[in-house]
Amino acid sequence: MIIRQAKPEEHELLFGEGYKVWSKNRTFEQYCADNSREDAYGTRYVMENNGEIVSSVILLKFKKLYGNKAYGFGSVLTFQGHTGNGYATELLKSCMKEIEEENRIIFLYSEINPAFYEKLNFRVLPPHLQKDTRAVCMALCGDNAWKQLLDTHVSLIPDYF
Repeated sequence: MIIRQAKPEEHELLFGEGYKVWSKNRTFEQYCADNSREDAYGTRYVMENNGEIVSSVILLKFKKLYGNKAYGFGSVLTFQGHTGNGYATELLKSCMKEIEEENRIIFLYSEINPAFYEKLNFRVLPPHLQKDTRAVCMALCGDNAWKQLLDTHVSLIPDYF
């Protein structure tokens, strides 16, 4: 297994796989344009198995929140035919090690059962901090940052990404 940054020439492949799941009534060109905007503040990572990309994610960097560095995981995807092998879990763990800091918050919006991410210590934000009905917003952070999050205004939670 190899985990690395995605190469620019691989973005169309990654977008093609993502489009199968998240087209949301957009053309492929619009989907690509929307997702390319995230590249300005994020880094795409892939996992390879025997030279084939099997999973991908984008690690987004947000502005600080209450003195905590803030990040987001978006477009968590395991390619068709490769699900159930733990690839996305290992990819996320690797990315979490990249930003292993005491004062950090990682957000994600889950469109699958949140239990998948709870195994990685993500917590579901309470209802008053949920911004989107399409997905459940979750966060991974220490107890102090969690307490701050619980007292924050929903406007400070990143929009669905």
